[in-house]
Amino acid sequence: MQIAGSFLRGLMLDAARFVESPAYYRRFLDFCAEWQINAVIFRLTDDQGCALHFRSHPELRTHTNALSPSEVAELARYAAARGIELIPEIESLGHSRYITQTPEHSELNDQGPDGHAEFSALIPLHPKTLQLLGDLYAEAADLFSSRYLHAGCDEVNWGGSAFSRALLIDRTRAQVCGDYLNALHARIHELGKEMIVWDDMVLRHDPTVLDHLDRRIILHDWEYAGIDATVIAARLALAGEKGFRMIGGPALHWCKWGPRVGTAQLRNIDAYADVYFRDVARDPTANGNPIDGSALGVIVCNWCPARTIRDAIWDGLAYAAVAINEGGAAARATAFPRFVERHFGATWNAAWADALVTIYDAAPTRESLPVPWANDDELRRAIEAAPRPAIPFNSFLAKIDALQPCVRRNHADFAALRLSFAYLAQVCRRQAAVRGLQGQALSVALAEVARGDSALATSLAADWREGRAGDPLAELDHAPADWAYGPEDWLHGRFLAAARYAGMRQTR
Repeated sequence: MQIAGSFLRGLMLDAARFVESPAYYRRFLDFCAEWQINAVIFRLTDDQGCALHFRSHPELRTHTNALSPSEVAELARYAAARGIELIPEIESLGHSRYITQTPEHSELNDQGPDGHAEFSALIPLHPKTLQLLGDLYAEAADLFSSRYLHAGCDEVNWGGSAFSRALLIDRTRAQVCGDYLNALHARIHELGKEMIVWDDMVLRHDPTVLDHLDRRIILHDWEYAGIDATVIAARLALAGEKGFRMIGGPALHWCKWGPRVGTAQLRNIDAYADVYFRDVARDPTANGNPIDGSALGVIVCNWCPARTIRDAIWDGLAYAAVAINEGGAAARATAFPRFVERHFGATWNAAWADALVTIYDAAPTRESLPVPWANDDELRRAIEAAPRPAIPFNSFLAKIDALQPCVRRNHADFAALRLSFAYLAQVCRRQAAVRGLQGQALSVALAEVARGDSALATSLAADWREGRAGDPLAELDHAPADWAYGPEDWLHGRFLAAARYAGMRQTR
């Protein structure tokens, strides 16, 4: 059964972390239309910069390949023609170094002395903050026809400025947060839009903020490790009891994973889909429930595209689409077979299940997947490292290779999928190859690693050139220190650096 009406069934494009080409974004929107996705959050800003050249504030930190206003407007029209709301997100409290790291606005930095050092903040309620964000909102409202504007406001560490300390003399932090979000809402409402904010600072960290908020503000409930539907339903119920509407926010890719996500991430999507699907579908068991009508939909997050091989994740996006349209049970039973048949033109069988489904069970977390060593110190640590459990990525690679003759369309996407398997295999192989070795044995191992690295580096460089701008090594080497990125956040560039080092090291 399909959910009718205005229920949001969405995905996210993290353009603020890495800007893709307009051609890719059009392809993404085509995919969304094919899989009955009707909303896409288009993240315009983050610490790393702006994905849009804002005419009103060209001084903001902006990506070199950022989109022009005309390109963004065309994408919004392209989405609307396919029944998709392209929802702009402009970070308005945390994730704000795109503003505060510019000389013109450095005085708006409100990062507090406590909490997460990597979390940034604008000074809430400062007149210049409100004016600047009002300018950005107005520009976005002209480009995007969506009824919504996402203001971000998650992961913030605020209160360090003299302005904020003065506010807190006679107001609580909850009151300041509430007053600030209400001020942002007033500006967004004047533009004819509805405001969405991430819910962590207003629902999970300090629910007393809710008592100070305009009830028209929509809360986006993000929680990427949760698989307990009762916990998700309880947050939805609390919001409903307070008079707020909610959007569910599970995730596909986030900082827990490397280039492939694990089965637990699918269960996170299932849990949100089942809670929100049941409410909006007016399940008979929900009759009289105070959360009835408070659920607006589910928009699945997908963070930091440079962490992945971009065209290797269509299967996960298809899974999310089926789950938020039809529920977790339908996704578990049918999503991957439907993807293989629709996207690759192949017949689903046990061989596909063995290759595609089981890779989710084996997917390593970022903590368990070694970052490719790329200098002398990292090589030394790899030599001294404790043994890691063997993961049979080579066997997965053989399984995916056996399926290649079955593929009838989207051959480049199948090659990208295979490349993600090959990356995992080589990263684990090169770590195991040098452990415990010295002298001649290490030299022999390094020579073998360098040969494997060379082949994979060639494929990764070709994959990057196929649809991405710039030099992946330059992206890695020149990223500002305040981006709060690690080497694992630049998959292509980091591996190319590692391959370059292994090639030089084995010739010493």
